[in-house]
Amino acid sequence: MEGLGAWGQSRARGWRRCVVLGLILTLLAFVAAGCTEERKEERAQVQLKVLDYNKQSFYSTYGDYIAAAFPNVNVEVVPTEGMFDVKLPFKERLQQLTTLITTEQPDLIFLSDNDMYHALADEGLLSELSAFLAADPELEQHIHPGVLEHMRNERSGELYGLAADFSVLLLYYNEDLFQQLGVEPPRDDMTWDELLKLAQRVTQASSDADGVIGLLPDFAGPSGLVSLMAMTEGLGLFPYRASTGIMLADTPSWRQMFTTALDAYRMDTFRTKGLAPGQEQPTALAGGNSNWFRAGCAGMVIAGYGSYDDVTFKLGAVTPPVDAATRQRSFGMGSSLTMSIRAGSPLAKESWNMIAFMMSDYVAKVRAKLGVQYTGTSFFPSNITYADYSNDRFVASVYRQLPSYEPDDKGAALSNEAYNAMNDLFRSEVDEALAGSQTFEEMIERLQTEGKKILEWGIRSKGDMSSYIMIDDLD
Repeated sequence: MEGLGAWGQSRARGWRRCVVLGLILTLLAFVAAGCTEERKEERAQVQLKVLDYNKQSFYSTYGDYIAAAFPNVNVEVVPTEGMFDVKLPFKERLQQLTTLITTEQPDLIFLSDNDMYHALADEGLLSELSAFLAADPELEQHIHPGVLEHMRNERSGELYGLAADFSVLLLYYNEDLFQQLGVEPPRDDMTWDELLKLAQRVTQASSDADGVIGLLPDFAGPSGLVSLMAMTEGLGLFPYRASTGIMLADTPSWRQMFTTALDAYRMDTFRTKGLAPGQEQPTALAGGNSNWFRAGCAGMVIAGYGSYDDVTFKLGAVTPPVDAATRQRSFGMGSSLTMSIRAGSPLAKESWNMIAFMMSDYVAKVRAKLGVQYTGTSFFPSNITYADYSNDRFVASVYRQLPSYEPDDKGAALSNEAYNAMNDLFRSEVDEALAGSQTFEEMIERLQTEGKKILEWGIRSKGDMSSYIMIDDLD
C-alpha cells in the first residue's frame, strides 16, 4: 500500500513548529544529560544531504526534530518538487529519480511513494537496514510490528526503510443510539460476519419511520462490500491475479465473500429495499448533513482517525473488522513517509542515527504530549511508546491493529481500461445476482469467463504502464 499518493502531495504537513520545537528542546535537555563519551565523535560538523519533496516539506515534518537533536549536522535538501509528471510511465519517473540520486548523492532519502521505495531497493540504490536495527534491540522492540511488516512486504524480509508514522481506520459508533436501541455496542477485533450481524440487529431494532441503518457502507451495493471484506481477508480487491492471468471467483474464499455480502443485502441490513426508484443508497462518501452517521441515522461507520470528531452525539470507536483467521489484521493500515539511506553513502551511520532518533521513544513521548491533533493529520508514531503516554481514548484500538495480508501479485497489473472493465463486470454481475436476474452459480461462471477475457487483453507490465491501479485506502 502506497498510502499517500505521488511525491508528497498528500504528505502530512503543517506541524505547529514553535510548540513542537519548544517541547523538543526541553526534552533534549534531558537526553543530552545522559550522553556518553561515545557521542563526542559525532560532534564534528557534518554536511548531510536529504532528498525530500522540498525544503519546507522537510522542516515541517522532521527537520525541526533533527535540527534540535543534531546541531552539528548541516542539512542540504535535494528537492524532487516539480520534476515528476505522474502521467509519465512509472519507468520514466523511476529513471528521473535514479538520475537525481546518482547525480546529487543524497545520504537520506525520504519517499512518500511506496512503489518508488520498492523500485529503488530493487535497483540497489537503498541500503539494507536490518544490521542497524539489530544493533539496537530496544528500538526494534518498540517499533509497531505492523510497520516493520509493511516495510518488509515484498522484500523477502529485507528492510530498506522505516516509516516514523502510520495510519489506520477505526470503526466509529454512535454510543447514544446503541443505548437508545438497547443493543450492545461493537467491540475490538470483530470479523466482518460479526459486524454485519450486529449492523442487522441495529437496523431491525429501529422502526421503519426512523430509517436508522446499522452500518453506513463506504460504497453502494454488495460488490463494494465484497471488496472490503476480501481485502480484510487478504484476498485482494478483485478475484484475479494479474501475474498469473487467473480468475479466482470460483474458489471457496471468494464464494464466501459473495455469499456474506449478498445475504446482508437480502436481509435489508442497509435498508435498500425501501429506496424509491432512482434514489441512491446512503454511503460514507456523502459529506456534511448528507452523511447519515454524522446526522445520527447510522449506528456505525468505518473511517480514518478524526473523521467524526465534530459529531454532536457521544462517539465511540473500536478496531475495524479483522480477518477471521488471526482476528488481528484489518484493511487500511499504511505508512506515511519512508526514510531510507542511499547505498554507498559515507554518512550511513549519521543517517541511521537520524532515522533511529525519529523512531525513538523520545520523539514518541513528545508526540504524545502534543497529541495527534497538533499535526493536523491522522498519523500516529510508529513507536508504540506513544500509546503508553497518550491520553487519547481510542489509542488502544489504533495500536492493536496489524495490516491485512496482500496477495503476492508482483510484476504485472491491469491497465486503467482493463481495471475499469473488471470493475464494471464485478459490480454488474453481483448486482444482477442480488436482483435475481441470475443465479449465484451463473454469477460465478460469468465472472470467471468474462473476467478471463479482460485479463487476456488488459495485463501490462507495471514498469511499462503510464499508470496502474493501486487502491490505497477507502476512508
